[in-house]
Amino acid sequence: MNKKVIIIFILTIIALVVLWLYSFGFLAGFRTAKINPNSLKPTSQQSVIGGQNLDFNVYHNKDLAENFYTIKFPKSWQLKSGSSAGSYQLISDKGNASSELQDVSDNTTLELFVLSQAEPNLKKTLNKYTRLDYQKISVNNNSAYQLTYQSTENNKTYKTIKTYITGQDHAGVITLSSPQENFTDLQPIFSSIINSFQWEK
Repeated sequence: MNKKVIIIFILTIIALVVLWLYSFGFLAGFRTAKINPNSLKPTSQQSVIGGQNLDFNVYHNKDLAENFYTIKFPKSWQLKSGSSAGSYQLISDKGNASSELQDVSDNTTLELFVLSQAEPNLKKTLNKYTRLDYQKISVNNNSAYQLTYQSTENNKTYKTIKTYITGQDHAGVITLSSPQENFTDLQPIFSSIINSFQWEK
């Protein structure tokens, strides 16, 4: 047998073994980011929102390298357990919120991702999705794209602000939603949450 054929055969076997180890073997765990317990231990901060002093929890997310970020949510909102690494989900009696990391392919831009992938997916998955506003904004000197929309769930109309923030490796995505009747009252808090998002070095 030709030496080149033998070398190619051996390299192919090695590649298949490594692929198997990453898919099913002991290396498979390295691909899944684990939640850093420190990311779930917030610090306290007080802010003035609409003339009122409100207590906030500031979360310092340290789960995924190059994607560390800080965000604050009202202390009265309850953090849901079971969130994936790099994300938080919170609920309150008037609305809910989440913050997560979104991988955006290198062959597109964040704005193109929002308009060609994220929004069409919302239209497919949400009942009576209607876009109310779309704008480019800045969040702590980072370009961001913000969708405001309404949808219906259990015969109730919800308004949602979904903000996509440009990052080095992933985008940050903040989703803030409430029943339509609570939305106006919550807007100052929603704005405070969005503007608290900060990438950390």
